[in-house]
Amino acid sequence: MPNLVGREVRPPAPPAPGRPGGETMTGPLHAVAAEPGAAARESHEQVQALCGTWVRVVPVEDVPDDAGLCRACQYGP
Repeated sequence: MPNLVGREVRPPAPPAPGRPGGETMTGPLHAVAAEPGAAARESHEQVQALCGTWVRVVPVEDVPDDAGLCRACQYGP
């Protein structure tokens, strides 16, 4: 099973002129354990990352090339 990563979900912002409303992904990437991450990816639910942050698993195609893991996920607590 490949490593899974997630991004924190920002609460929905009210719509503004020129900007649609809705939730957005934010912050650094977070490492997600394979088994719960795979289930969360299938159900599109949030899951807790290794650092404890609640994230939504994202496909590797949606990850920017210069994105890095949060320090806690990368180096451990």
